[in-house]
Order: sequence, then C-alpha cells, then structure tokens
Amino acid sequence: MGPSKYPFLLLPMLLVALVARSTVFALSIGAVLDTNSRIGREQKIAIEVAARRFNASSQPILLTISELKSTDTLQAGYDAQLLIQQGAEVMVSTATWPQVLSISGISEGPNIPTISLTPSTVFAMPLLVQMSYPDDTLVKCLARFVASYNWRRVIIVYEDDDYGTVSGTSLLLALELQKVGIQLDYSAVFPPMDSISDKKSTVRAELNRMSKHLSTVYIVLRSSENLTVTLFQEATALGMMEQGSSWICGPDVATLLDSTLNSSFILNYMQGVIAVEPYVKQSTSEYVMFYSDFQKAFKDEYEKIGEMVFSPGVHASRAYDVVQAITLAENKAKLNNKSLVDNLLSINFTGLSGSVWPIIGNVEVAGGYSAFRVINVVGKSYKEIGLWLDGFGFYNNESQLNSQGSTLLQQLNVVFWPGGTRNPPGGLKRLKIGVPENSIWDGFVKVEYDNRTENLKLVSGFCIDVFTAAINRLNSLILYEFVPFKIRGNFTYDHLVDELYLKNIDIAIGDLTTTSSRSEKVSFTQPFVTSGLAMIIPMKHNNASMMLTKPFTPLLWITIFTLLFYYFGAVWYLERNHEKADEDFHGPWYRQIGATFWIIGNTIFQNHGDKVGNFYTKTVIISWLLVVLIVSNCFTANLSSILVTERLKSVVDKSVAGCDGAPFVISYLENVLNYKPENIVRITDQDDYPVAFQKKSITSAYLESPYVRVFLSKHNDYAVYGETQMLGGFAFALQKGDPMTADLSKEILTLAEDGTIKKLESKWFNVSLSNFGTTTNSVERQSLGLDVFWSLFVFSFGVSLIILAIFVIENRATARKKNKKQKRVAPSLEEDEIVSVYRIEEEHVRLDVHNLP
Repeated sequence: MGPSKYPFLLLPMLLVALVARSTVFALSIGAVLDTNSRIGREQKIAIEVAARRFNASSQPILLTISELKSTDTLQAGYDAQLLIQQGAEVMVSTATWPQVLSISGISEGPNIPTISLTPSTVFAMPLLVQMSYPDDTLVKCLARFVASYNWRRVIIVYEDDDYGTVSGTSLLLALELQKVGIQLDYSAVFPPMDSISDKKSTVRAELNRMSKHLSTVYIVLRSSENLTVTLFQEATALGMMEQGSSWICGPDVATLLDSTLNSSFILNYMQGVIAVEPYVKQSTSEYVMFYSDFQKAFKDEYEKIGEMVFSPGVHASRAYDVVQAITLAENKAKLNNKSLVDNLLSINFTGLSGSVWPIIGNVEVAGGYSAFRVINVVGKSYKEIGLWLDGFGFYNNESQLNSQGSTLLQQLNVVFWPGGTRNPPGGLKRLKIGVPENSIWDGFVKVEYDNRTENLKLVSGFCIDVFTAAINRLNSLILYEFVPFKIRGNFTYDHLVDELYLKNIDIAIGDLTTTSSRSEKVSFTQPFVTSGLAMIIPMKHNNASMMLTKPFTPLLWITIFTLLFYYFGAVWYLERNHEKADEDFHGPWYRQIGATFWIIGNTIFQNHGDKVGNFYTKTVIISWLLVVLIVSNCFTANLSSILVTERLKSVVDKSVAGCDGAPFVISYLENVLNYKPENIVRITDQDDYPVAFQKKSITSAYLESPYVRVFLSKHNDYAVYGETQMLGGFAFALQKGDPMTADLSKEILTLAEDGTIKKLESKWFNVSLSNFGTTTNSVERQSLGLDVFWSLFVFSFGVSLIILAIFVIENRATARKKNKKQKRVAPSLEEDEIVSVYRIEEEHVRLDVHNLP
C-alpha cells in the first residue's frame, strides 16, 4: 500500500519542510513497516514518536511510512520505490527478511542505505545495515540459562517463515548449546501459522513427536501469537505443562505477555513459563518521556482495533533508537564528508534499548554488552527473576547489573516452575536404567521381586549405590526406573549394551566392563572400579620335607656350616694348646673332637664358661654366640612367615580354562593365550568354580580382578598366578554422545576422591575391589641370603681371627722363654743324673754279690 493513502501525515511534514528549507535541509526517512503483528505496530508508533522528538532538534526529519499488509516481496519493493521517488534518503524496514532484501535491492540503485529491524542470520547486501537485537547474544542467554540448571538435553521449538530464515538462528542456538555441553534432542519446526488450516491438529502431532524424546526442556525460539496460544493449550492438554517440564521462551513470547495474551489464558496455560527479552532501563528520564508519548499515540491509533495494552515493549525501544542512530549518522556525515551508510556502520551509543551498534553477519560490530531480562510467569502475569549480561552472567536485579560487581549467580534461585513446584526440574523424562537381573557375582547388583505379585520390589548392590550417589550429586530431581535383564543363555552383557544402542533403555549400569567393541556403540563414564583379567589356580597343602631349609638360601647355609667348622677348629686349637685345658683335649683324637663339638654345640643352650680352659677360647665363643643369636632368631622369624604364606603351593595346569563367557574374555583366551575353543568352559555361577576345580572340569579360571577379590575372600585354597592384564574397569554406559556421560564421570571422580566409593565397597564387600590378588611369584624371595648376614659374619670371623693370631703369637713367645730357661740349667741336671745312675748301679751290684751261690 503506497504512502498516498496517508495525506494527513504528508501535509504536516511538507509544511515543516517548507519552513525549514530556508535554513536547514530536512532528513527524509522512508519506512516500510509490517503492522500485522503487535511488534510491528509498536515499532511504527515508536518511529513516529522518535521522528517528532528529533524533528524538534537541530536536524529536521521528514518521515514517510508505508504499511505492508502481506508478505509479498514485490509489494515491499514497490512501496520502497515510491518512497525513494518522494525523496527518501534512508529506508527503515520491519518487514520479513525476504522483503527487507527486496527493499534493499531497490535502494541500492540510488545508493540509499536500508536499516533493518528484523533479526536474521542472513547478510548479503552492501547498503543493508541491521540494527535489530543480535541473535548471537540471545542464543547465548538461552544456552547459559539452560546450562545453569545442569540440564543436558533440550528441544527447540520455533515458527519459521516461508523462506526458512529462522532456521539460521536455530542453528546458532544449537551451536551455542553444544559449546556448553548440551545436546539437542529434537527441533520442532512449524510453518507460518497463517498457512495452516487445522492449527490444533498440526501442533498436537508435533507435540506428540516431541514427547517421545528424553528431554523435557523446551526452548521456544520464535513464535507468533497464533502458535503461542495453540502451543500452550495443546501442551497443557497433553500433560507437558506438568511438574518436571521446563519451557523457556524468546522475546516474541515475552512481548505477547505484555500485550495481547489475556490474564485468563496466562493463568490457565502458561504457569511456570520462563521468558527472556532484551533489557531496557526504564528509570531514565528519556524513557519516561518516551513511555508517556508512546502510550498516548498507541492508544489513539490502535484502541479502535482491539488493542487493550498500550505500554511499549523492547522492540519499540529499539525502533526509537534507530531514528536517533540515523540523525547521529547524518550529523557525522556533515562533519567528516563520509557517506551516510559509512557513518551508520560506525555508530555506537547508548539509547533506550541499551547499547546500539550496527550488526554485520548477526554480530554487533562494536561488540557492546547486551543484557537480557529473565521473567517468570506466575498467576495472571509475570515477575522479573533476574538479569543476564553478556560476558558476565546472571544478576539478581538492576542495581547489581549496573555495578557489574561480584554478585554473579550460578543460577536464578526463586523460580516458579510448571506443576507448582519451586524445585528445579531434572530436565529429563523418567530414565530407564537397564541392570543385569542375575549377576554371576554377589554384591554388585541384586534384583528382588515381590513373591506375591511378582512385581519388581528392590534393586540394590554396590553398582546401584554408586550410580545413585552420582546421579543425586548431578541432579537429585532426575527420575529413573530400573529395567532388569536376565543374563543367562544367549543374553549376555553385550546384549545389554545392544539394548542401550537401540535406545530401548537410557543407561546401563552394573558390573559392566568397558571394552573397545562396546565403546563403538555406547559411551562409557569414568570407571568406578578398576579391572584386569587374572588367572586363578588351585593350591594344595605344602608338605615338603625340606621346609625347614627354606628360611635361608643354599649359599647362606653353606656359609653358616663353613663358619661352624672354622669355629670348631679355632676352639680345638685354642684348648689343645693351652696348659689349663680340660684333660679331654690331651686324650685320644676322638675325645678331643667330642669335647670340641660339646663346647660349640651347647653354647646355644647353657653357659660353659667353667669348662673352657682359657680367656682366648671364651672370647672366640662370644663372637660365635653373637652369630648364633642373630642367625637363630632370623631363622625362627622367617620360618614362621613361610609357614603362614606357604601353607599351600600352586598347582599350575593350563590345559582347560574356565570363564564367565564374556566375549572379550574368550577372545583373549583364544587369540592371546592360544586356548582352543574346546578347552574353554563357560561357568555362569560363582559357586560352580570350586566344583569345577574339584571335578577336574577346569584346571584354571580367568576372572576379572574385582571378581577375583570376591572369590579369594570366600575360598582360601586358590591364588592368582602370573600377570594380570589391565582392562577398562566397571563403568556406566550411556547412549553415544549423551552429554550426561561427562557429568556422571565428573561425579564418579568426586565420589572416589572423597572416599564415598571406598565406603560403599566396605558396605558390600570385605575386600577392596580395586586391588589385585596376590600372585604366587611373590613368595619366591622369602628366603634370606648371604647379603643379609655378610657384615655379621665378617665381624665375627675377624674377631676370632684376631684372637687366634694373638694366641699364636703369645704361645710362641712363651715357648721361646721356656727353651732359654732349659739351656741355663742343663749341666747341673746332667751331674745329678750321673750320681743317681751310679748309685742305682752300685746298689744293683751289691744285690748281685749277696745272691751269689
């Protein structure tokens, strides 16, 4: 529709132009506006109010408006051409983006810039300047709000236009959600509501598709009044506005709350809805003046068509600021001789709507701070619950926002959610948690049924407690139910993983080992129990006749006996060559040997000081006693240790191996340990392992280390043999790419660090699951060697050797003195002997004479 329809607007402007032409040239602004919506009507009135205001300043303004009644791009281009022909120097448009492109195309010919108030991610025209609220900060605000409540899945809802321009904003939001670790479950895209004949059926069908997804967090990115009304009516009818759901809406819905939606509809269908809109500081004097002028003008023009609310919204404030931006750019152009479009692209100021900057490619050129207000629908209206500032975060109120102090919030606390609760929803539907019903090993997962009704009664166990602790730390309001699967026959833990892969369940928990093949289908959390594959072998009682020799190594025994014979020789020598020695040492050789052994052997039991002949022997025996004391005590202690740890000895026979039948275990046995398939026996109950060993059905068993610890705690006659191959450990499995995987991993690490997992292990088991069993190789180094006693032997041997040397030296000195003495008294001794002999012979002769016949 052309501007000729509004002569009452053109006449005053022409009169003003005639008056001003003699002094100052007026700036002519042409506006092509879409007034079919509340937002468009607000923008029209705001532009008119701004033109009147700035027309009274030093820059006269001629404003010509053309109102669009359809989305026809040709009509928009035609109206723009008429405005240009009437002298428009700059064009302003609030039409759809395709219409804006058409207008800009017409304006490029005469080199006239076009300013768009329509948000879009498309930017391709050289003279097109976008001054709407930038979508990049809007999607940041929405994503940060979702992340503040630790929600990890969302569904986006929006109404697109015939050209699909809103999908670009949706893509921006999806990328921003991904940056903060949030997964997009589904995008519900509605065509323009004006093009749909049966709106309720279309919306209900889409809501049913949305309800099949796991997320209960819905972001309404763009919505007309028709979609908003139908959407929340049908969502309420389908139970999607009840407790557990979260609805976060963009500025379109926030504007409707201020304008067209009546209080009855809000009360019945929108309780607990969250909406965000650009923040406008309403306390300034300039805004107060604008507010008053806007209310009067809006009421005068639109009350007759049914508008009942006359207050301006945020889009009206931005439209007002666009007129101010044009006047500032025009004034700068007169000073710097640059074109109007160049000055528009460099404009930056703070207006009614906050920071005003030109936007290129949906990003503000000057990079100012964008702020958004967060409101919460309560009762018949709404309340403001906080503010969000780009680059900073959430604030409680306007004073904190303006100061940008240290009052940032992690999340907005006082929120009224759908269903009448003030507790933040979990953001997910009731999760289906798959668990093994009959785990081979007790304590990990236990499923109980009611004997009378056969309904599921209780699911407990170590793995269940760890999951419960982790999920409660993550979000205590997440609801879940356990779905047991019988692990028997052909259904294994791999099939449980397949159920998760097929999305029949949401999480799989239990004694589930992470493997490379399983990781291709699902995502695993951080393991809460480490694991490895170990071989179990039976042990038999060790009745070896040489047990008493094991405390010492053979070399040490040889050294001890060598030292014993040395001391034997030393004692014999010292006693045999001493004048006060026992008479046994001067008798036959066997008596000397016996006496020596008697002294050496009995030094352990009693004191033989009275029977030892000399001081030197006593000193040597003391050094021997020192050796005997230390060696005997070490022998006793080590023998006691060996008798405890070597009560059993391993029976190593790898001919037939038993295992639980897990594919990765069987693959390891066949491919790594070279077992033949017929030599691998699957055992499905923990109590069957001892029976199989006793019946010789298996000669060894391969178990994961947590099972090993449990098995050895119940059966003492078995041990781990050989090396243990490390595995991934026990972890929770989630669907591939589920962002909750990282969250649960973080909580598992926290539970491990604060000792919670260790406490839960103690609750369910009398052993630590993360420790590996003791291998049989660990007892081989229990025998004491010569390296332990060599210093003692050297000391004792040295002392005795010194004593022997002193004795030998002293004994030789004594012998030399005796020889010298004998030489001095030798003559007198010979004369006495001759006299004695003579007397003996004389007596003999006399006897012979008397006996003659």
